[in-house]
Amino acid sequence: GKSATVRSLSLEGFVSEWNSTAGVDIKELRTSENKYWEEPWCYRDFTTQFAARLVFTPNGVTRKSQLPSSQNNNHQVSAAETVRVDYQTVPSKNSFGVLKGPDIMRESSTELFFDAKRSIDSLTLSLWDFGGQEVFYSMHHLFLTKSGVYVVVFDMRELSEPSTRTEAKTYLLFWLRSIKLHAPNVSVLLVGTFLADIIEEKYNLQDIDKILRELTKLSFAEIVIPANFEHEDLIFFPIDNKEKMGIASLCDAIEQCARVDNSTSREVSVRWMTFLDSILGQKENQKAYLTFSDEVKSLGTNLGIPSISEQEEALTLFHERGFLIHMTSTEILKNIVVLDPQWLIGALSKVICDGSIHINIDQFKEVGLEDDARVTYEKGLASRDFLDFVWKNDQVEFFIDLMKRTMLLSEWDRESYLIPSLLRDTYVIPETGIPGHRCVYDFSSGFLPNGVFQRLLCLCVELSSRNGNGNTDLKLYENFTSIELEKGSTVHLLE
Repeated sequence: GKSATVRSLSLEGFVSEWNSTAGVDIKELRTSENKYWEEPWCYRDFTTQFAARLVFTPNGVTRKSQLPSSQNNNHQVSAAETVRVDYQTVPSKNSFGVLKGPDIMRESSTELFFDAKRSIDSLTLSLWDFGGQEVFYSMHHLFLTKSGVYVVVFDMRELSEPSTRTEAKTYLLFWLRSIKLHAPNVSVLLVGTFLADIIEEKYNLQDIDKILRELTKLSFAEIVIPANFEHEDLIFFPIDNKEKMGIASLCDAIEQCARVDNSTSREVSVRWMTFLDSILGQKENQKAYLTFSDEVKSLGTNLGIPSISEQEEALTLFHERGFLIHMTSTEILKNIVVLDPQWLIGALSKVICDGSIHINIDQFKEVGLEDDARVTYEKGLASRDFLDFVWKNDQVEFFIDLMKRTMLLSEWDRESYLIPSLLRDTYVIPETGIPGHRCVYDFSSGFLPNGVFQRLLCLCVELSSRNGNGNTDLKLYENFTSIELEKGSTVHLLE
């Protein structure tokens, strides 16, 4: 129901047979006066939008405008019908002082000003729909940010039926704990789907509410309680995507949570706006990423930001607010500024995915990589030829370095890489047990995030390779492996 809920929030029709999300899907929407959200009617750079909004904001900034008498949003504008906005010094809230110099001049159609007036108090939201399949869990720690609004969607039917209740509760707890680990101070909304079915089957919403309250007591104070909702006194939002029940209230609640987040109202200089515009404007050239060393530095210098430290500070802000992705832990990662997050997520999802669902083996047959693909998704060992093919020889070193740094991948030998999250075989402990000293970390009363064991396995394989130990004879399992870290010293890992 996650993807169906996203479609409902954007006023798209309900589709019963919708493909499962592979990795993460991203959609950009803007809040509107009618409580529903809409896709921006056209792309406008942030500097132009800011200038247009100044016309309707009594802030003392010098401006002049000529608007036609009609204020109808459907007003048809001729090519010659334009408005010029002049504005002068705009204060900067960053550490580099005030933007000064010549007036910034913009010429835009009056349609832009109608849109600016209509949306002067609107928010633009990026909706990230995370894939629910377990194989994608290992990627989520890359994208669970410390700011934002989290919506946890569950099927109320599964929580109502005794036969599926335990699994549904486990699923909910996993996501709530993952969010709390990565973003302890964000707002969390619980959303139950299939309300029409619940009503038809005469299930009691209060019973579902009782289960959720028991599940979340003491540990999840950040859960947002619905206010002014037709179903009173519930800890969750019951909705139905097919019948469009409860969607407007959910939109309103998410928007209100976003508005109370102080980070959404941070002020920045116009110079930084133009810097962001020049970077994102490269999307029109079908660019998914830019190189920092050449392209981004050049754009900043041309806009009067020659300082590398200021450019990096601006990129950090843009990264935090979700406009782009810029990681800085290594020089390889630092040199790529990702404009289209879907490009990055799509590339990772081509490797970290359920091979039985998301992979067409015929495409690998055509290029002689059928065996490479099978070994990848059956044994978790990806050849360099396989990675070159799925990533189309585009920024392969960047993706490998990213997966190494986030412990999604480690070098296996000179020709292949281990991707532990793709391992599927389960190890059964023999009756004789496992010899040697034992150290047990017990998370039964706490929370072990999904993927920690796999990342630990990556670290051990990397250390073993660094010490010159061969990995060819290792037997790998989803929950177990034995690794010789150094000569005569073997570690058994069991989850």
